[in-house]
Amino acid sequence: MARPAYDNSQLTAKACLKESFWKLLSETNYSHITVKKLSALAQVNPNTFYYHYNTMDDLALDALNDEKLYEIPSIIRTKNLSDNQISLGEALEYIVINERWKRIRLFIISDSTILQQHFYNTMEQFWLSLIGVPKENLSEADYLDFTFILHGAISIIKMQTEHYNLDFLKSLPNRALGQGIIRTLENLIIKYHA
Repeated sequence: MARPAYDNSQLTAKACLKESFWKLLSETNYSHITVKKLSALAQVNPNTFYYHYNTMDDLALDALNDEKLYEIPSIIRTKNLSDNQISLGEALEYIVINERWKRIRLFIISDSTILQQHFYNTMEQFWLSLIGVPKENLSEADYLDFTFILHGAISIIKMQTEHYNLDFLKSLPNRALGQGIIRTLENLIIKYHA
């Protein structure tokens, strides 16, 4: 009997695991997500999980990476090098896409310090990449400004309830606080690109 043709309209087992991870994370604490529960929801054998991942933390990081936050700095740089300038405010709109927003928020409000740290590290690398400097090359004052902005952004995300209001974030670039944050980040970009 011939092998059935691959149906590429179906999710791969790895994609099913990630989708099931997001579903479980939205319903329960990270500490309660087990390979058994995850595999059952994804309708895959538990061995399939171990084929793709060593630990649940590996899956979590892979799921976060699928949100492609790391693409934002290159989008901003590419747009700014062409005739179409993109502001940091417009970059914020790229982050604040409904499904992406729901998912990254789950990392921040999680009971897991590991997930929270994954998100912090992702955002830190995102902004450092945009500024164009390794963290250790920032002056002490610039590092404090950078850290203050990063922790503030994460706190705002964390404060949003399940029925979040994206208009608050989208309006940030038009308010004094947002303008100060954008100016600070733009100054860091200019300072470290010079």
